[in-house]
Amino acid sequence: MEKHIRFILLFIVFFLGIYTYQNEYYNVYAIELDNKVDLLIENKNIQKELALEIEEIQKEIDTIDKTSNKNEIEIVTVSFIQTSTLSEEYIEKNEVDTLKEEKNELELKLENYIIEGVKLEKQIIEEKKEELSLNNIEYFKGVWPVKSYKDISSPFGERIHPISGKLSFHKGIDIPAPQDTDIISCDDGVVSFSGVMNGYGNVIKIKHFDGKETLYAHNNSNIVNKGDVVKSGQVIAKVGTTGNSTGNHLHFETIINNVNINPINIVN
Repeated sequence: MEKHIRFILLFIVFFLGIYTYQNEYYNVYAIELDNKVDLLIENKNIQKELALEIEEIQKEIDTIDKTSNKNEIEIVTVSFIQTSTLSEEYIEKNEVDTLKEEKNELELKLENYIIEGVKLEKQIIEEKKEELSLNNIEYFKGVWPVKSYKDISSPFGERIHPISGKLSFHKGIDIPAPQDTDIISCDDGVVSFSGVMNGYGNVIKIKHFDGKETLYAHNNSNIVNKGDVVKSGQVIAKVGTTGNSTGNHLHFETIINNVNINPINIVN
């Protein structure tokens, strides 16, 4: 009898040990993945800064080149300032050479950051795929895109279109909210589109790291741009009524493998 009790106790301890290890593993995993997303955001921000610096240097080079061309004309037309102009040209040439060297260094630095960013993004996607496989699921559920506003004025599926009056398939859900209410990203991902779409008005589209896509339409304004890395819960746009719309609301779509599915199944 004592042997049986001891065996049961050992089994319970062993099971609890495995359970604790798995919880700690997934907690550490989640923290590491979150850190990688933060690193990717920082990487993208540095890329933008470097691109702006390169652009500014190129503007300086172009300005000096224009001045040099003007001086060449002065050499022909006014011979008595030729020596002075040649000195200025020499100084300008040295300045251009220095700027070009600085530009080349920044371009090389930018290239390295782009390569590092691509590798980092690939790692995040691969780790997400691994976690999906371990949990035997197709996607991770995200957060509701408009805090404090839970009503749905038009559900997913067949409906009578409020403007055309015809029966049509509604690819998402409509969530009414006051103008300029925050719209948040339902999960971590990369902005694949930020602009205007026919009928949809101002639109944000996000490709999430687990493979799902989300679309946010009729926005009064878009806050993020194409290529930006966004985190779950980050404000990406403001509620509006742009495009074919009858009032302030968010039109929210979720796409899995290029197929629109009911957003209610995607968000908590």
